[in-house]
Amino acid sequence: MNYPPDPRFRRMGYAFLDTVITHGAESVTLLYEDHRPEVAPEHRRAIDIEVRHCRSADVGHPHFNLRFKLPNLAALDYPFLFLDADMAVLSPLGPLWGRRHDKPWIGVDHQWVPQDPRTHRPPFLNSGLQLVGDPAFYDLDAILAVQNAVAPLSRAAEFSKDEMFACPGADQAVLFRYFRAIGYDYTHPEVGPEWNSCAGVTEITPAPGGGWAGHTRGLSPDYPVHVVHYWSQFKPWAVGCPLYASYGHIG
Repeated sequence: MNYPPDPRFRRMGYAFLDTVITHGAESVTLLYEDHRPEVAPEHRRAIDIEVRHCRSADVGHPHFNLRFKLPNLAALDYPFLFLDADMAVLSPLGPLWGRRHDKPWIGVDHQWVPQDPRTHRPPFLNSGLQLVGDPAFYDLDAILAVQNAVAPLSRAAEFSKDEMFACPGADQAVLFRYFRAIGYDYTHPEVGPEWNSCAGVTEITPAPGGGWAGHTRGLSPDYPVHVVHYWSQFKPWAVGCPLYASYGHIG
């Protein structure tokens, strides 16, 4: 959670914490580099929240997700569920967390999003959600060794983007290439795109009895959504998300 001090990001961060707490998180660790996130007193009263100042690593490329997100997640030495902070949780997290021992590293393939041509290709990883049951499997040196054997990040200018990355994205492209190289299937039959659904194809409505419900729209077939992801051009203020709008009182 390394967003600038802007009311829009503050509201999004508040909604992120609110929804993960509401749906079962018992502790949260927020990682940041140069923009310390604000945590509301009500969130700190609800669960244990650690705000951890981390540093970027020299991986040979300036992209934030490569120099910060990838190495700092790989450095964690305990099982964890990672969620990008531009997400909102709509369903209990317990069933997802219960899968952490099924495989050492579980991720979700990217949805096919009609509005984004980058997704109109064979399945590839979206690293916004990562369920890591075995932190030793998250081996940064091994991941970078595979990448650098194909297209060294330190010589990025010598390669086209298509040559450098195996798919759209940065950290997720490097992870995707690594998993393909070692023959590892990071997917899980019970953890699909409903746990990492683009806001651009997700309809969020008030749920009976309170809270929010999500369902895809325009996909074939459509399905209920457990976690909505406001990535790239689909930030909550850009798509008119009613969940986000309900936090208009957060300045």
